[in-house]
Amino acid sequence: MPRKIAAQVHSKGEAPDRSLAHELAVLQSASIVELQAQFRRFYQRPGPESLSRDLIARLLAHRIQERRLGALDRELRVRLDRLVQGLPPGRRLKSGTVLVREHEGTMHEVVIVPGGYLWNAETFKSLSIIAKRITGTSWNGPRFFGLRSNRSSATKADAHA
Repeated sequence: MPRKIAAQVHSKGEAPDRSLAHELAVLQSASIVELQAQFRRFYQRPGPESLSRDLIARLLAHRIQERRLGALDRELRVRLDRLVQGLPPGRRLKSGTVLVREHEGTMHEVVIVPGGYLWNAETFKSLSIIAKRITGTSWNGPRFFGLRSNRSSATKADAHA
C-alpha cells in the first residue's frame, strides 16, 4: 500500500509538524506511484504519463516550497525568465528584427519571430542552436550574433592598450 506523502501548508509563525527538508527528502525516496498520487492531490489532475519519476519529484518539490515559503510574484518571474533567456532585464528584440552575421564568407540572416528565431526557413527556440549549426561548434548565441559583448576579451584588449 502506498504511503501518504504529506505536505502541509502553515501560516507564518506556525511551527510545522515536519521540516521542509524532511518533506523534500521523502520525495526523493518515494516511488513513482506515490509521486503520481501526490501530484493528483496538488494539481487536481493526473500527472503526465511521459514525465519521469525525477521530474515529477522536482515539480512536487517546487510546489511544496511554494506552499511553505510563498511563490514568486509575476514581475519577478518575468524578470527571471528574461535573465534565463540571456537578455538583460527589460531588453527585448521585436518581431521582425533581422540579425546579420558573416561567417567564413557566408552571410547569415536570422529573423526574430514570435516564439523564436527564423533561419534557413526553419524556426529555432535558441540563437545558440543556430550558431552551432553555422559554425559546427558550441557558441553562446547572443554573443555570436553581437547581442552580448565578450567581457573577458574587452578586458584583455584594454589591458594591452
